[in-house]
Order: sequence, then structure tokens, then C-alpha cells
Amino acid sequence: MTYVFAGDSWALKGFTNDNYDKGNTHPVSGDIRLADHWPWKYQHCLTPGQGNLACLDKLVAMNIPTDVPIIWVYTEPGRDYGRIKNQSPHDWIEKEDIFDIRTALNHVIMQEIKDCLDNPIAFIGGLSDVDPLLAQAFGFDVLNPSWQKWIAEKLNSRWFQFGWGASDVGWRMHSNKVVPSRAATFAWGEQIKEWCWWEENGYFCHEHPTPLANKEFAEYLQPVVEEWINEQRR
Repeated sequence: MTYVFAGDSWALKGFTNDNYDKGNTHPVSGDIRLADHWPWKYQHCLTPGQGNLACLDKLVAMNIPTDVPIIWVYTEPGRDYGRIKNQSPHDWIEKEDIFDIRTALNHVIMQEIKDCLDNPIAFIGGLSDVDPLLAQAFGFDVLNPSWQKWIAEKLNSRWFQFGWGASDVGWRMHSNKVVPSRAATFAWGEQIKEWCWWEENGYFCHEHPTPLANKEFAEYLQPVVEEWINEQRR
């Protein structure tokens, strides 16, 4: 069975200092990603730097038969704020209730996916965690809710809280002259400290999992993925 492997840059490849500036929009020869460590054939649906709804648009445009399973590495819901709210795309970063906003966005994103695709879909939490109860309420499966939590536990972190796209706050501060709220600034600082520690230990590079993190997480996930793939064959 061939499946679709979807997501943003976390699904694109394992990042290193050498490959960071190479092929960050489309796969290039030599890229190794999570799915390459599994024995099943797949096709890409990659939207680096974009939100979950951009990935959904691309999946819909691919006209995938409804019996083809999709494994989706979930990204930061804040990236879809402008589209969902019809407002400035970075306003969510300036709000004190930033995490309530993200929760509401997740509900809308899941509903959009449900309305547009009939395929079996299984999520992996990537740049943003996936809420298993929310995903399951819409009929989706969750292979792992948090790649970030897996890294944190691998390194015995005592401080990690949950995975979200803190890097987006940093980019917008500097590139779009966004002034983050106090809540966003504090949470950003806490998350970036954690990511820097992961980088020191070889599991993170430029806000992405490294080849080592891809390989070891793929090995950890493979039994769960295999069970899910086999279920779709029945």
C-alpha cells in the first residue's frame, strides 16, 4: 500500500547546518525524513513554512483516491489565523490569550480537514502537538501527539510543558515587526531554551528535528505506524 506523507518542514527532512539552506521548499536528492525509515512506499505532500490548511489545499488538489491513507505531521495552528479570522495573519502573536486562540484554531482546522477529505488520516504532532481527543472526535487517528515531548523525554527534561510553534513568534518579531504579547514572549523564551538544549544534544537544528531525531523517532513509532497501515488494508 502507498500512503501520503504530509506536513510542513518537519516532514521535509532531518535538518543539519549543512542542509538548512538547501531545498527548504521542495525535497531534494539526499533528503532523509521520518517516512524514509519505514518500509512502506509513500508520496509527498509537503508545504514547508505554511499552515495546516495550506497542506489541506495541496492534498485536495492532488485528487487522492479516498482509500489512500494519509500520515500528517501537524504544524502550528497560528499559521492559519489570518485565513480563518480574515484578519492580519500575525495578530494572534500579539494577544494575551494566545493559547486559547490556538485551541480555537485547532477546532476549525480539524473541521476543515473533515469537510474536505474522506481519506483515513493519522496525525503526528510536529511543530505543534495534536490534541488526541479533538482529533478522535473528528474521526482521525493520532500516531503520536507530540514529537517534541518524545525528544524532551528522551533527554529527561524536567521543564518541558507542550509542543507549539514558538519559532513563528521569533520570525515574526524580526521579519514582520510584530510586537508579541507578554504571554507569547514568556512562552517563547521558555520553549526556545528547551530547543537550544535539544540542539546541544544533537536532536534539534534550526527549530527542526535532526537526522538523528528523525531516525530514532521513526524507530520508536514504527510498530504503531505498522498497525495503523495494516488496519487500512483490511
